[in-house]
Amino acid sequence: MKRFYLSLLLAISSLLPTFSRNSSTTMTSIINKSSELVKFVENDMDMEIVRLECDILRTTKTTTRILSKGWTYAIIAYGDYRFKDIDIKVYRNVQGSWQLVAKDNDSSASSVVSIEPQSDGEYLIEISAYSFESGYDVGHYGLIIAHE
Repeated sequence: MKRFYLSLLLAISSLLPTFSRNSSTTMTSIINKSSELVKFVENDMDMEIVRLECDILRTTKTTTRILSKGWTYAIIAYGDYRFKDIDIKVYRNVQGSWQLVAKDNDSSASSVVSIEPQSDGEYLIEISAYSFESGYDVGHYGLIIAHE
């Protein structure tokens, strides 16, 4: 599992520098990045994407998803050229209380968290803009949730 996670993180990190910067506020760069990552995750990693979203991020966004036992999930968050560090934390709903189960520990404009749920349940995914490139305080991000 750890090898899978590291392989995915390294591969995604190597893709990110190939995306061009765009000086306007268009979503073009994040959509292009999403397209490349969809191809990589589905073709090279042989995973099925179960959610894809793109939005603007200034501080923190959350989304929930039911994750199922028996699957390995990759949760991937990535920012456009304005991000220096984007982070993911994943919480599981345990009797109405959100308990942290996974988070990324790197400092880059992309994050990958891998989860193997021990039981079916509701999970909260928190995407945070930890830091931006100089001169920016907002950017577009993408989120991919996939499983093997």
